[in-house]
Amino acid sequence: MAHRLLVNVIFTGASVFGRAFTEAYKQAAKASAAGAAGRPAKATSAGGVPVEEAMKILDLEKTELSLDKIDEKYNYLFDVNSKEKGNSFYLQSKIYYAMDTLKKELEYLEKVKNQKEAASN
Repeated sequence: MAHRLLVNVIFTGASVFGRAFTEAYKQAAKASAAGAAGRPAKATSAGGVPVEEAMKILDLEKTELSLDKIDEKYNYLFDVNSKEKGNSFYLQSKIYYAMDTLKKELEYLEKVKNQKEAASN
């Protein structure tokens, strides 16, 4: 009798969990599809550097954010922090990921701008 009750509890719990999991998956898929359809996906850097931190690392302001400025600051800081000059690979990595983040941010902003222009026409 006890094992029958235990088996019944296990099967009931598994079916409840299965239904809840299925419903949660459907809701997540629907929310993801709705969010992706309305706007371009924002790319993230592999290094995980936030945009504000990347701007501080490369010593840039939002007003001077351009590919030329990013490349200029990146080249200078990457060279200054080279291992040959006694500095660290860690700093070079931070500089690289900061540059990568800002370039992806510029691409994202350009996509948003183009979408807005296309929507207004």
